[in-house]
Amino acid sequence: MAEIEGKVAHLPANPKRGRPGRVKGTRELIVRPNYIVIFAETLETITVLRVLHAARQWP
Repeated sequence: MAEIEGKVAHLPANPKRGRPGRVKGTRELIVRPNYIVIFAETLETITVLRVLHAARQWP
């Protein structure tokens, strides 16, 4: 959990980190090979939508 929080904490400084998401308007940050953070960004905020285990189907 601390590793996920640590990587998410860097998103405000670098919101383009990660790959474009599979759902329009989202981005995906790989935390480990098994965990993906799905997030959306606007000019003012970054919203974490989901922390997903890679074995789960998304979207």
